[in-house]
Amino acid sequence: MDTQALPTMSKEEYPALAEQKYNDLQGLKKEPTFYDYEKSFEQIWLDLGRQVLEKNLNDVPEDRRKNRIADAKSMTTRFGKIEIANSEPFSHHPNGFGISPFLQEKLVFWGHSEVYKEAAELAHSLLCIPVCSSQVYRLTNHYRAAIEPDLAQIPAPAEPESAPTVVPTVVYVEIDGANLLTDEGYKDTKLARIFPDTALQASVVEDRGGRITESEFIAHLGNVTEFSAKVMPVVDRYNTLEENVVGISDGAIWIRHLMEKACPKATLILDLYHCLGHVSEAGVAAFGSGKRAIDWLNTQRNLLLESFLNSISANIKGLPIAGSLRDSVCSYLKSNRDRMDYRCYRERGLLIGSGAIESAHRTVMQRRLKRSGQRWSIRGAQRVLNLRVCSMSGRWRLVGEHIEPIKSTMDT
Repeated sequence: MDTQALPTMSKEEYPALAEQKYNDLQGLKKEPTFYDYEKSFEQIWLDLGRQVLEKNLNDVPEDRRKNRIADAKSMTTRFGKIEIANSEPFSHHPNGFGISPFLQEKLVFWGHSEVYKEAAELAHSLLCIPVCSSQVYRLTNHYRAAIEPDLAQIPAPAEPESAPTVVPTVVYVEIDGANLLTDEGYKDTKLARIFPDTALQASVVEDRGGRITESEFIAHLGNVTEFSAKVMPVVDRYNTLEENVVGISDGAIWIRHLMEKACPKATLILDLYHCLGHVSEAGVAAFGSGKRAIDWLNTQRNLLLESFLNSISANIKGLPIAGSLRDSVCSYLKSNRDRMDYRCYRERGLLIGSGAIESAHRTVMQRRLKRSGQRWSIRGAQRVLNLRVCSMSGRWRLVGEHIEPIKSTMDT
């Protein structure tokens, strides 16, 4: 599209429109509080912006703004509703919504973050534009379906000016599953979080951990095979790092098999805290929940950190607990033994906990899909997940490309 062909208002027309609002600005002196003053000022500015935008886009006469006619389209914008002549390039939107691309993007963003009713209320409160929840739903539903094929594409390399100055030496892959209530009952939602060691940032507050500045998320409501098909191409990008691809997870067999297939030379680590959870079951059964149990568990934790696995197994076997519990805990430790060399992992400076994926469950999924009373269709849940991972993976531009496909439009 040749934007130079767009109509523009004359230099004289702009001050003429602004002058019309002068009396309204003078009337602000009558407002009793600064709150009322600023609220009225905002409305004056929005009205002026709407008039300037409409005038700058086309020359629809005043009588046609008041009475919609066949040769003009109504478009809701950030500044309110305007009329655009059918002959003008911006009068038609390829996705058929009577909402400007800029406003669409904001409504979709709120729709992926909040329930639709609250998203509409946010739009009305923050933008002073009346929007109904059904509009937010239709927009969000359309674009969350549109981006699904794009999420499977490997992101293009970063531009030189935005490329990281430090090349990652370790890439973490954390995977977990969680139940989500759907129309078909509770279904397992699988989530992956992939991030480089260069994204780890220590907290300035002592003993407060740190944060991860960038991650790539993958979410799927379905079986392991379908989830693996989404994860494996992403992990494959880092296979040259070999053992420096680090997979951290609980003891789930399906996660282990997925990682072994995706990156055979990866370092696989059993989350320390899941491991301690199983060990603590034996301690509580033997000593209760008092000081003796705490002291015993701290001893086992120190042994784990030094990779004295035989000593831990011997300690558990010596506890006066039910044989079934003893066998269960010892079997868990034995089956995961090759992923419990915590001393080695610490010497390599690796993470040994899966806190990153645990927090991702809350931020990616629970915050939007597990609110009180919510139940989803399988397709609806997956589409919301699409937008959530798109946003949190720093790929929100995919939504913008579908809202306003600049390249294809310019080519025509």
